[in-house]
Amino acid sequence: MILSPVLFSIQRQRLPTILTHELSHAHLQSWISVLSFYRLPSWFKEGLAVMVSCGGGAEGVSEVQAREAIRRGDHIAVESAGSLLDLAAIKFLRPSEKPDTSARTQMAYRQAGLFVAFLRDTDPVGFARMMNAVLDGRPLADAVTTGYATDLHTLWLRFVRQNEH
Repeated sequence: MILSPVLFSIQRQRLPTILTHELSHAHLQSWISVLSFYRLPSWFKEGLAVMVSCGGGAEGVSEVQAREAIRRGDHIAVESAGSLLDLAAIKFLRPSEKPDTSARTQMAYRQAGLFVAFLRDTDPVGFARMMNAVLDGRPLADAVTTGYATDLHTLWLRFVRQNEH
């Protein structure tokens, strides 16, 4: 893990959340194989890290802004598996007219964090079952079914419907 030097100077206020975010990735990687880690979709890994760090990595986008974007249909694509060809990016369902920027990345992180928090908050026991399956190296699609007795797409639709209000 390499942290930007600005976190130790002009952005020092971000250091605790960014460090927690990055340690979340390291902790997850320590439990599962490298291949299992890379098979997890980026939205899940980043969303989990944003959630546990209380917004680390998504500080520039508020929950309100992320929910408004979801209502407009400008939201992340929730895929059930990651790809070795694209290890970092969280894709949006529709490409933006704006180029990829730090703000766009933070929007993706914030939306992913909100969805992971929704999974945890709506069914803590199901979330624990899902996370145990992930830590056992199971693919996310299987882990979701184990935790929630439904598929990822159905859970995403529930989340989007919740954000329509």
